[in-house]
Amino acid sequence: MNKQNISIVISLFNEEESVIHFWNSLESVLISMPKRSFELIWVNDGSTDGTQRLIDEIRKEKSLNNIKNISIEFSKNFGHESAMIAGIDNASGDAIICIDSDGQHPPEEIPKMIEAYNSGNDIVLMQRSQREDNGYFKKKFSKIFYKVINYLSAIKFEENSTDFFLISNRIKVILASNFRDRNRFIRGFIQSLGFSKSKLSFNAPARKYGESNYSYIMLLKLAFNAIFSFSNKPLRISIFLSIIFILFTIGMIVYTLYTYLNGTTAPSGYNTIIIFMSASFSILFVTLSILSLYFEKLIQEMRKRPIYIIKQKND
Repeated sequence: MNKQNISIVISLFNEEESVIHFWNSLESVLISMPKRSFELIWVNDGSTDGTQRLIDEIRKEKSLNNIKNISIEFSKNFGHESAMIAGIDNASGDAIICIDSDGQHPPEEIPKMIEAYNSGNDIVLMQRSQREDNGYFKKKFSKIFYKVINYLSAIKFEENSTDFFLISNRIKVILASNFRDRNRFIRGFIQSLGFSKSKLSFNAPARKYGESNYSYIMLLKLAFNAIFSFSNKPLRISIFLSIIFILFTIGMIVYTLYTYLNGTTAPSGYNTIIIFMSASFSILFVTLSILSLYFEKLIQEMRKRPIYIIKQKND
């Protein structure tokens, strides 16, 4: 009987300080499962430090028979989501696990994920129950993000889900064939597909090496990608605001004409005009901003530029 083959996609960007520590932790976990074979796909997302050199050293190591290392190096930095897509595209395993190398996705959880997959689940989501280095604002941001996207989207996303997950090969085929968006939210894509799904919780330890590559601006960009990938509600909200304001305008016109025709004194015009114009332009610019964001995403999809470019691949 052939060994079950599991692909593990590891996304890296300037992880020189953490990659060896992560490899040591991962290798010890995989060695404890000799009845399975593992295909490790190290995706270097355009790192500018010594990350690729260390990946090459790991790949050239004499590993046990159940571990095979593959290296993919991008021509430049395309982003974390692109790195995951590249790894998934090049994976050949029965199941594929996506994991970050910063130490906050514990490799010790991998056996539980494989067990959940073997129980008949095509998708295994890892939900963060606690993150030791998360500050107050990041926790609040995460909470608000999931409330907003679950309100705006018809799909209800699991709160605290992460980019640490397992998918079956048939989910991989669906992602490769039908989800080639330039604006991606992969953890959202896999939750929107249906299929049998399992959820496991884990504690994310504090990052021991290096610094997080996710700034608040990058998190905000990811949030916008998620919202505009899964919802048209912002467009409907802007239409609703426009209708409300049109009714308000009609009311003002009727009131002004009524006071004029009846010979009564109309209210002072200066303050009314200033408030009216300010409100008008505010709603107009909000609507234009929402439309511009949708047009931007649409233009990016129409251009069909590559999601990633591989500079070098080493098996």
